[in-house]
Amino acid sequence: MRGASSKIGSTRIAANGYHYTKTHEGWRLTHHIIAERLYGRKVDKDVTVRFKDTDRTNLADDNIVLTPKRGKGRADLIRTRIRQYEERIRELKAELNSID
Repeated sequence: MRGASSKIGSTRIAANGYHYTKTHEGWRLTHHIIAERLYGRKVDKDVTVRFKDTDRTNLADDNIVLTPKRGKGRADLIRTRIRQYEERIRELKAELNSID
């Protein structure tokens, strides 16, 4: 209902055809949420989440892909992912050290 507060997990479709899902952070593009679940990480600013078949209504896992933004090569994308993994390794080592 218009004007009513939406619950977390609620979805809506905008006039441009994109699906949005209500999260604790606010409304987010549903295909970004799916990509983060599939790839196990946040969507970086240097990548674009797109629909393989260009159909914005097809939210199937195999239709959601990450591609480097223009001007960003695959090597840049890989370097970014390596930095993220290195940070995660540091966090896990610190957690392990606190257990020992």
